Amino acid sequence: MKTRIKELRLEKKMTQQALAKQLGINQASLSKIECGAITPDALLLIDLSRFFHVTTDYILLLSEERLTADCLLADNLCNLKKYQNLITIYQKMTQKQQTDFYNFLCSMSDSHI
Repeated sequence: MKTRIKELRLEKKMTQQALAKQLGINQASLSKIECGAITPDALLLIDLSRFFHVTTDYILLLSEERLTADCLLADNLCNLKKYQNLITIYQKMTQKQQTDFYNFLCSMSDSHI
């Protein structure tokens, strides 16, 4: 299976060594991925997508549409507004409500911060 990883890497004027280091993999593995000898696992694919600011489908040649920096920025701004609204609501709660809310969120995520 071919990917666009080499094309994206060259657009950033990066060597295989530099990209491999950035991703925490060895250069030989990246070389095999770029030539289609092996397929990147899902986590590496996500890392590549985030690093190059494109969709995983674009990397895997399943789509011609790339995410642009403008799309990412708009998405981040939208999320930021949502978070700001949630913080405002949280700050208006009583201490007990905040504690109950915190415990509810922790129970939903099965973790404690």
